[in-house]
Amino acid sequence: MARYKYSIIIPHKNTPSLLVMCVASIPQRDDLQIVIVDDNSDPSIVDFDNFPIKNDEHTIVIFDKSGKGAGRARNIGMENATGEKFIFADADDFFNYCFNEVLDEYKDDTSDIVFFNASSCDSLTYINRPNRAEFINELFDGYLKNPTLFEYYLRYECGAPWSKIIKKELISDNRVVFEETTVNNDVKFSYLSGHLAKTVKADKRAIYCLTYSPSSISYTMNDEKYQSRMRTIAEQIVFCTKNKPEYVHCKSYPFFYLRDSLVNIYQVKKTNLYNKCLKILDSYGIGKEMRKAVRKRLLHIKVAVFIVSISKAPLKWIKHFK
Repeated sequence: MARYKYSIIIPHKNTPSLLVMCVASIPQRDDLQIVIVDDNSDPSIVDFDNFPIKNDEHTIVIFDKSGKGAGRARNIGMENATGEKFIFADADDFFNYCFNEVLDEYKDDTSDIVFFNASSCDSLTYINRPNRAEFINELFDGYLKNPTLFEYYLRYECGAPWSKIIKKELISDNRVVFEETTVNNDVKFSYLSGHLAKTVKADKRAIYCLTYSPSSISYTMNDEKYQSRMRTIAEQIVFCTKNKPEYVHCKSYPFFYLRDSLVNIYQVKKTNLYNKCLKILDSYGIGKEMRKAVRKRLLHIKVAVFIVSISKAPLKWIKHFK
């Protein structure tokens, strides 16, 4: 029998103070192991001789100097974790107060995956920022109304590994790993584990709090990252279409995410990047449909702008004659 019921796996890079906050939010329990994998942090930012949480008896700290990103760090964490269930966290996030209670309730649960809700706040001010958790909040609202449809969304479209309890056997037996990409390293891991899970549960409690930080990789995108994201999410759409064709009509969050990303690229006049992204989608067989969706979205935006301009015109006239 494993010594630990739970292993919490945390990739870290250059945020030691936030890492301390993250670990401080984890209850101290004899059945819980913490595995921190540092992804080649900058020594001018991180004091490796006095690395946070280094000497705790239930914590493993691993220094990976390859610099291959959070995906590799998470894979190394899974290789070294000995708990029966995996929980993932990012170093700049933290767990909410109900977490300890949840750990007690689910320690003997046999589900392959248990999905939980999440909250969101600013990493500096701690003021609520619901935008980062908005998608998963909407999933849980939908799940309460239509469990069958929204179980699909949780399994296949909830693309992050956090706010879940995942049975280690599901991962190890099926050799599910994170991709070692610059962005979206967790998307394939999430939909593959969701697809392979025989039994899942959903608990509406928000055990996890996402934080917003301007330095986050999500907010520091460049052309290379955009193209990498296009490939990853295109693969997700193709996989879901092949394995769950009954849900294709829903068009799915990944489809609309790609569409809106392309609309944004088009609007800021990054023509070269826009064309490269469409070629990537062509190689996955979804370029034609995406072009149509982008044109339709751009037309809707133009119409909306026109209506707003017309609605304000009488007000301008009145103001002029005053």
